[in-house]
Amino acid sequence: MILCCKHCGNCRESNHLAENCDYCGNEMVQLLSDEELSHIDPKELPQIIEAMRAGYRYGNPDYDEKLWDSRTKKEEIQRAENEKKELDYREKHHMVTTGFQFEGYEIVSYLGIVAGEVVLGTGFLSEFTSSFADFFGVQSGIFEEKLETARHAAMDKLIKKSATLGGNAVIGIDIDYNMFSNNVIGVIANGTSVVIRKI
Repeated sequence: MILCCKHCGNCRESNHLAENCDYCGNEMVQLLSDEELSHIDPKELPQIIEAMRAGYRYGNPDYDEKLWDSRTKKEEIQRAENEKKELDYREKHHMVTTGFQFEGYEIVSYLGIVAGEVVLGTGFLSEFTSSFADFFGVQSGIFEEKLETARHAAMDKLIKKSATLGGNAVIGIDIDYNMFSNNVIGVIANGTSVVIRKI
């Protein structure tokens, strides 16, 4: 069941009907029974709880505006921290591939195409050094370093965008390099953000 405090609006799941609020210490009342919860989609539960407890703000002699606002701000801060942690986790553990599947995993949902773009200037010295190196048939380390830096930056942006959508992997990754005027390199990494899980 879900209990709610009529003083501050704090809600939590419990197996016991008579409990005190762990935020303000006042007695909590039942907001939703186990029977009612069994008919509610878990994805819709937060919105339903918010709508139901909002009713306690009107015509309720136990309503404490300061406690309610304080509790609300605390929950908002906690929610933002949890979302940040979840986003950081998804970015850190993101899986990427140029293919369209991961061995031992199945794709649960497709979230859409994502792209990471980076533009870097190579500079006159890089161009001069590259031309000099090419003249002697030697690879230009400076240009290679620029391209490697741009590729990593584009992939980082790609992963961040995928994680923001709620994905934990990107499939079909393709990286394009474009040379513009004034010694500018453009690198674009794109792919499809997906949610995967172990089979």
